[in-house]
Amino acid sequence: MKSHRFMTTPAGKLLIVVERASLTAVYHEVHNPPPIPSAVGVPFAKLSKVADAAGETPTAASLEADAGTFYRAQTQFHEYFAGKRRAFSLPVQPNGTDFQHRVWAAVLAVPYGETRSYKELAAQLGNPLMGRAIGAAIRVNPLAIIIPGHRVVSSSGGVTGYSAGPAVKRLLLDLEAGDSVRPAA
Repeated sequence: MKSHRFMTTPAGKLLIVVERASLTAVYHEVHNPPPIPSAVGVPFAKLSKVADAAGETPTAASLEADAGTFYRAQTQFHEYFAGKRRAFSLPVQPNGTDFQHRVWAAVLAVPYGETRSYKELAAQLGNPLMGRAIGAAIRVNPLAIIIPGHRVVSSSGGVTGYSAGPAVKRLLLDLEAGDSVRPAA
């Protein structure tokens, strides 16, 4: 059963979603498009009291495994925002189509501190004319920051099209460039 916790970061609050000891989503508190309620589940603190569709409550072992995943995710986000982590090492299970998974894998391959344009990713995936489709797949990326959609920019290098807005995208790019980071307004 999916459950979630919030954590505060310099990029604002993040909603971290875990199911079966894997991250299924990380959303910004202000996320466009907003997640649907079934995508985030219940607050982790209430999980032991909630039954799933079959009427069963989570076992102690599954609660412990999920708690461990939340802890590792929060630790790695703290390291990332402190400039001490360049890539995440967490079990993930993002929900998406085959095409979306291909796009997200290409985005995940963009190195820390670098950017790629939508057009460059489209060409990398075999069709330089599908930049808009690339953008649409990135827009619904369920693992903000972990799958670094903030590293994808317009062909002119413009900071556009991020789920939490351009100010947060700029903050993340500045962090990765080694610039001092202030909380997003």
